[in-house]
Amino acid sequence: MSFSRLFICTFVLLYVPYSVAAQQATEWKVQGLTNVGGDRFLGGGVGLALRTRGRMRVGFTLNAGDLEGQAAVRPELLGSFHLNPFKRQGVSPYAGGGVAVVHAKGYTREYIVGFLGIESRPGRSFGWFAEVGLGGGARLAAGLQWRNRRTRARLQAPG
Repeated sequence: MSFSRLFICTFVLLYVPYSVAAQQATEWKVQGLTNVGGDRFLGGGVGLALRTRGRMRVGFTLNAGDLEGQAAVRPELLGSFHLNPFKRQGVSPYAGGGVAVVHAKGYTREYIVGFLGIESRPGRSFGWFAEVGLGGGARLAAGLQWRNRRTRARLQAPG
């Protein structure tokens, strides 16, 4: 193993537990997801995300649905950067990326995912979201999300 790989692995093993412990909000979501133009997937799922004190969010979503006529699952591990996570009215944009895996009987494929999105009232306990991006074709997602409001109250912008 090269020195650079050893350094990266050590950094990840030391930093990830620290950063997860510093998470300040929990979010749950339900969504509809479609992928077109590549492997056609149509389904929906549930997700859980952790948001930092700042503008970052890391989440996992498990989607189930139809992959070109077969029952399939599509788990996604995504990170995102939010421009105004404390906004209490209106919408706020964000961008993100991550990885997804599509699995059906006799078929598994991995994808890199990139997306742009908007979310309503990110500083409140409930809102909707919509995303457009790429990951195995054109990726479209929309749904509802609930945020841990008790924790979010500590996240108010300074001032």
